[in-house]
This record gives sequence, C-alpha cells and structure tokens, in this order.
Amino acid sequence: MGGAVGDALGAPIEFWSYENIRHKYGSLGITDYVEYSNGSGEFTDDTQMTLFTAEGLLRAYHRAVLKGIGGATLHITYDSYQRWLFTQGYTNENHSTNKGSYDEDNGWLIKRKELFENRSPGNTCISSLKSRVLGTIGNPINNSKGCGGVMRVAPVGLIFNSNPEYSFEIASQIAAITHGHPSGYLSAGVFASMITQIISDVSLEEAIDNSLLILQKWDKHEETFNVIEKSVLLAKEYLLGRLPIQSIPEIIKKIGAGWTGEEALAIAIFCSLIYENDFVKGTLASVNHSGDSDSTGSITGNILGVINGIEQIPEKWITKLRYNDIVEEMATDLSIGCSSTSENCDENWWRKYPGV
Repeated sequence: MGGAVGDALGAPIEFWSYENIRHKYGSLGITDYVEYSNGSGEFTDDTQMTLFTAEGLLRAYHRAVLKGIGGATLHITYDSYQRWLFTQGYTNENHSTNKGSYDEDNGWLIKRKELFENRSPGNTCISSLKSRVLGTIGNPINNSKGCGGVMRVAPVGLIFNSNPEYSFEIASQIAAITHGHPSGYLSAGVFASMITQIISDVSLEEAIDNSLLILQKWDKHEETFNVIEKSVLLAKEYLLGRLPIQSIPEIIKKIGAGWTGEEALAIAIFCSLIYENDFVKGTLASVNHSGDSDSTGSITGNILGVINGIEQIPEKWITKLRYNDIVEEMATDLSIGCSSTSENCDENWWRKYPGV
C-alpha cells in the first residue's frame, strides 16, 4: 500500500522540474493527491506491474507447494507480465484487442478491469514483452537500465523473506526479463534484498549495508554500488547538519533524476534514510524533485511502508487511492503466501493463483 500511495502522489508531476512543481503547488511542492479534482489519486504502471509481479510469485509459490519442486518462478512471472501487457491493449499477435476476452478463468487479477488502463507504461517494458522473448541475465534482451525493472520487485522481498541473497537473485532475474543492463537488474536485486531484511526487523542502515555486500559479489556492480553509496553518504551529511543551505530537491539532483534503476533506488534510499520513521515526509520528499517522481515515490513508499506499517500511512491517502481494494487484497495474499499444502489443494486459492 505504501508503494501504491507513493506512486499515486508522484504520478501527476512525473517529468516536471522542481521549479515548476513549486510554481504550481507552492514552496513545499505537492503535499497531497492532486491528479483529480475530488482529491483522489491513482497509481501508475509501477504499481500495476508490482501487482502482476506479486501474482506471478504467488502462482509459482503455489505450484512449488503442491508439486514439492521450484524452478518455475521466472517463467510464471513472465506469463503474468504478459497478462499485464494484455491490459495495455496487446494480444499475442501484438495487435490492439477487445478488452475483456483474455484468460478470464485464469486467476483474479486479470478480471479487474480497472487495471485495463494505460498509465504511462515504460517503453522498454512494453517493447520487451511485445517481443515475446524472455530476457535473462546471461542473454540480455537489450541494454536498458531504466527504472522499470526495480520499481516492480518489492513483492520478491516479501515472498522470499528469509534469504536476502536469494531474493536478490530472483529480483535481478525478474528485472532482467525486460532490462538487460546490469544497473537495470542489480538495482532490483538490492531493493528486494533490503525489503527481505527490513521485514525481518533488520534496521534500514544494516539492510542497505548487507545488500551492498551482496551486490559486490555480482559482475558489473560498480555503477549501482557507487550511486547508492553516494546517496548514503549524502543522507549522513544531511542528518549531521552539514548540508544546511541545500534543500532536499537540490541534494536529490546530485544523485540523479531517477529515470534509471540505480538512480531511482538511490533517491529512495536517501529519502528513506533521512525520514526513516516518517512515512509522510519521506514519501513526499521522494516525489518533489525534478525527475521520475512516481517511480521514486513507489520505491520509497514500499521501503517506508515496511518500516513504519500501514498505521503510519494517512488514512485519507488510502481511502482516496483509486482501486485501493486491489492493492489491499494482493497485500493480504502476499502475507498469506499460500493456503494450500502438499496434501491438500485449496480450490479457492487455486482459482486465484493457479500454479501455471
């Protein structure tokens, strides 16, 4: 829910300069949903793809429980992304299609027609999935390091919540389906590893440090490592009062704009560190800057949501979030993981998350 809220807060000001944000909304920038006149907000493709990531993971988990074997996570999640691609108006023939006729009996998420909406999806995600080629780390589909890989993998850290190295690996593989540059998929690994540790009561600072140690074991990690290390140092300087004359958006600009995976994650890490115990301030800081506001808001919202809990998310931001019931249902199911056992298949769960 934190990720969806951050996504919705940042959605209407993506691509805006901070100067334009301040000119429109005042010296503090946006402080609430501004997209619709009734005060509601709506999440973007970032949360849409996060939901379909979660669906793929839950289907794969269900299959593993029933069959007693794993190994299908990547392919099943890829199929979930193909269902998301359908919601964006593409069939298996890569043509526009009549919405509502695809896979109606295969899971619950595809039946939610509210998701059949184009919310500025990333070109790399669309083109990669349209190609019908599953990108891998060993056989990259492109050389993109856009943030479309990292912004969707928070559920990996929630499902694989006892093994940071494994969640790092799975998230990297899932990001590489569409983003072939190391900074595009390794940033996803760091993000998922952090979530895995934070949900196990590891402190944010320690989770970052541990995830960077894992990152350094991977080839071509330097770019991702350096920008995250820079964001951590800037956060420490800010908290020590050594950057008194600089505003937070000015500091964020030193990290980047968030269009790439490593920059989006680093901005989220910076905002989470300086407002670790304040969901509102941290999430607003992460969207009020010149750059990819919805993605940095989504990543930060997920981090601070895990740290602070849903109780710290303003109720109005939940109730006025369009389609919040979809987010809540998926979050609940992620907390369950699987209601079947190896001896007994829960038919209701199978209808929601068939292991295919």
